[in-house]
Formats: sequence, structure tokens, C-alpha cells
Amino acid sequence: VPALAPLLGGLLADAFGWRAPFWFLSAYGLLIALIVIVWLPETRPAHTLRVAGLPLRQYAGILCQPRFLAFAFANAGALGMVLTYVSLAPQVLMTEDALTPIQFSFAFGANGLWIMLVSAFVNKTIRKAGRPFCLAMGFVAMLLGALLLTGGQMLPTAWQTHWALYMLPVAVSVAGLAFTVGPATSYALEPYQQQAGVAAALQGFIQMAGGAAGSLLMVALPIAEKSALALMMLAGAALALIAWRCSKKMHGTLTAL
Repeated sequence: VPALAPLLGGLLADAFGWRAPFWFLSAYGLLIALIVIVWLPETRPAHTLRVAGLPLRQYAGILCQPRFLAFAFANAGALGMVLTYVSLAPQVLMTEDALTPIQFSFAFGANGLWIMLVSAFVNKTIRKAGRPFCLAMGFVAMLLGALLLTGGQMLPTAWQTHWALYMLPVAVSVAGLAFTVGPATSYALEPYQQQAGVAAALQGFIQMAGGAAGSLLMVALPIAEKSALALMMLAGAALALIAWRCSKKMHGTLTAL
């Protein structure tokens, strides 16, 4: 999705105007809703008990576990970093660096393809080096991305409008996302095999809502776009570091995602 959506949106906007992607999304949403209603079967096993209402007591019990929160917020930090990049990229790449919408779409899509490639590498790495190593690499990658982005702002002014000074640190940092999300999710959900749906829903909520809140906070700060992104990269790195320290105390047996 991150690789193909910007390219498709850019082509639609270039051919039919800026409203075209929204019309496309509306039609796509209606089509998916129809498919779900008509063809998607019930996936809950027949022998399991139906939960009446929201399982608030189960949510509260899971939220009391520091281990769960450490890994869920590591995911939130990594996602917040990506959402901050997504929010600020049009201003940086098209307004400051003067990329056209099509050029922006290709740059954006290439970054999504890069995440896919790194994720495939992580899947092999986790089998040989383990999940704690991957979390450590996530911390290092996001920290390095923040340092590179900050260092680029110290170069001569004429260089600072080159798209590579933005996209290369982003590419390094989003590799940290690929290293973090899989291991952190598996660590967070591993103790809740009998409450898998509840735990997964809660973890997903923390990841999405926490990431969005962190991104919104960074974008709202009265600082330059690149500084805001670098700050969110540092926050993501700090949360990945906490998750890595927690993982050193775990003795899981998962060897693949």
C-alpha cells in the first residue's frame, strides 16, 4: 500500500484533478463493503464463546501489564515516525524541494517498496539473530535517521533543498520501523493466546492512536518540518530502546513471523 497508493493517487490527480483520488477511495470503499457483506464468512470458531459488549475487564487487565505497554508503545513510536514523515513530506519535497506531484509519488512509493524489502530481510534475520537483536536494530536505525536528518540541516543552504537530504534519513529510519513492528507485536501478544482478539485489538489501537497522537504533536510544534520529524524519530528510537531492554528479560520461543 505505501508503495502503490501514492503513485496511483498522483496519476489520478494529474489526469483528472485533485478530487479524483477521493472519488476513487469512495468507490473503492463501497466495493469492499459490498464484498464483506455478501461474501466474507464468519471467522470466529463455532465452539468459542461470544463476548457480550466490550470486554472492558480484559482490556483493563492487559493494560496493567508493563511488558505489553512497552512493546505496544514501541510500535506506536515507529508508526508515529512514519505518520510524521507522511504529513510533512508534501511540504518538504514539493514546496521546498520543488518536486512535481508525479516525482513526489515515485519518491514516496520507492520508500514503501524499501520497507517491503527490509521487512523481507527482517524475516530472515529474526530466525538467526532473534527478536531482541531486531529491536536493537530498530532503535539504531531510527536514531541514525534522526542524526542524519539533523546533520543535513547543518550543510550549506543551497544543498538543503535537495530531496536526498530528506529521503535518505527517512529511508534509514523507516528501516527501523520494519525491524521493530514484527518483533514488538509478537512479544506483546505472546502471553495472550486465549485472548488473542482482545489483545490484538488493544495493541492495534495503541499503535494507531498513539502513533497518530505523537505525529499530531510533532506537526503542531512551532519548529521546522525536518526538526519535527527528527524529534519524532528520536522518540521512536527511545521507545524501541525500552522495548529492547524489556525483551532481554523474556525467554520466548518464537523463531519466525
